[in-house]
Amino acid sequence: MKRRTLLTVFFAALFVAASANAADDLKLNPRLNYSSDSQDGALITGTNMDDGFVAGQPNYVIFYGEG
Repeated sequence: MKRRTLLTVFFAALFVAASANAADDLKLNPRLNYSSDSQDGALITGTNMDDGFVAGQPNYVIFYGEG
């Protein structure tokens, strides 16, 4: 029973993640100045940047990388 519930939750999470809207053509701002604490504009730009936001709910972004 526990395994079946876990699999159901796993596949439900996959379905929700696959159907979620996301931004496209993400680019790091080329005018960022790392030697000062100035306002250089948005850190990341792209198209459809507002599609994934839901008013009144937290919106999470997860970055992952290996080097």
